[in-house]
Amino acid sequence: MIDIEDIHKLIQEFLCTPGCHECCQNFGVPSRTRVEDERIKTFLRSNSMQPGVAQGNSCPYLNETGCSIYPVRPLICRPYGTSPNYLCKMGVMPLRLLHEDEESEIFQLYQTHFF
Repeated sequence: MIDIEDIHKLIQEFLCTPGCHECCQNFGVPSRTRVEDERIKTFLRSNSMQPGVAQGNSCPYLNETGCSIYPVRPLICRPYGTSPNYLCKMGVMPLRLLHEDEESEIFQLYQTHFF
């Protein structure tokens, strides 16, 4: 059985420009599956946090220091800046971008196992 973490590991991590939240400010409320929603709720409870409230186009989990749910952020947030179809508007990227076939495989696994 594939765990959501297995899919997350297929996406390369990289460091954003400190203080930049461009993608979170202009993205809106991130979509998520039931599994991701439960992970977020568990994270919020374990950290004595309240669910975020959407305001305009900003993610409800964006705060002054960045993503308040970063360890459990939904898959839709993770490929940003890592593939040709999700390039960072600020030009930040990992050493190697995902190939479109890799991106397609990630979303196929996600859709197959979590929808």
